[in-house]
Amino acid sequence: MLSTWKSSSNSANAAKKVIVARKEDPQPGSYPLSDPVPAVKTVATEDDIKWRCLASGSTETMTFYMTLDDGTMAFVQMAYSSLGLSPNVGLTCRFYQPDGQKHGKTFNQSAGALKLSNNNLDASCEPMSIQFDTATRRFTVRFTLSSAISMHVTFTPCVDFFKIGDGKSLFGKSERDGFVQACFLPKAMLSGTVTVAGVARPATGSGLFHHAIQMKPQNACKWNFVNFQNATDALMLYEFEVPAKNMSDVNIVSQGCFVHKGRLIAVTTSNRAVHVQRVKDEASGYEYPSQLFISWNGTRLDDGADVKIELSMLLSNKLDTIDVLAELPYLLRKFIQTFITAPFLFSWFEKGVKATVSINGEEDMHIDGDAFVESTFLCKE
Repeated sequence: MLSTWKSSSNSANAAKKVIVARKEDPQPGSYPLSDPVPAVKTVATEDDIKWRCLASGSTETMTFYMTLDDGTMAFVQMAYSSLGLSPNVGLTCRFYQPDGQKHGKTFNQSAGALKLSNNNLDASCEPMSIQFDTATRRFTVRFTLSSAISMHVTFTPCVDFFKIGDGKSLFGKSERDGFVQACFLPKAMLSGTVTVAGVARPATGSGLFHHAIQMKPQNACKWNFVNFQNATDALMLYEFEVPAKNMSDVNIVSQGCFVHKGRLIAVTTSNRAVHVQRVKDEASGYEYPSQLFISWNGTRLDDGADVKIELSMLLSNKLDTIDVLAELPYLLRKFIQTFITAPFLFSWFEKGVKATVSINGEEDMHIDGDAFVESTFLCKE
């Protein structure tokens, strides 16, 4: 998932339904799991959440995903990048309505337009602001896309913010090869209002937040991101691959979690998103998934019981195909072209999908929900 450079797509890349016949899901052992990493869950502190705005060679994002009760999927993102010659801030807002209409735009500002609070937890850069309440640990996000489209939404945590280990995952043998540092709030209760086409309505539903810092992001080649939500449960997958040509000790790094009935049940690092079927995108040349199978494997936080979760879905409700370079300022675009051949992001929103949860191989349960999926390709191998 290249959330750092998320942006709106051109109108030619309108959402479309793609119908494919389902294939049998892969059997255990037929696909590699992610690299073995201890799944040590740590509560994320304010120091993990605050803005760092590191020097050259990095990107930093705060992204807020919203699965609304009326069937709308939305996200907003503030991204600070020091990849190019001059740091810049990207601000993105996207609404995907259940009737297929979508609204959104990415604004690019110079880094000087970013205003941070003394504790680096609040940030504002027109047309977006983020406020963090240290007492309640709530985020309030405002974004004004136009006079007719805006949002004012509060994220109230249902569980703790968390990170795995120290929050840092390497792209190679050491930090010099690059890394991603991330923390998550996998489930939040939403409140506030969204205004679309001049009509305001309540913004109720479920939210997910993540804060990520990437140093040398060009050293990863693929990302998969899954945000599965219903009223009380959530599943998250955050996964990247490193190309074989890097000759790195790192192959696949995957972080996930399971929230059930408002409790964080497990964090997992032995996971895999398998592209069961693929479709070639003629514009980019990449083969994106049309059927996805995800496996999460870990232990329950309170008693160490084995947890295995599987989610299989056809990706038929495609939201966007995004040519990342087309959305970036010129100097940043030229810098990325030097290191990344052609980054593209594909996204879907699938409703009514079913996850299967097994505890100690015995206690099976099925959880229905809606899944927002991103598959990002940074370079051709």
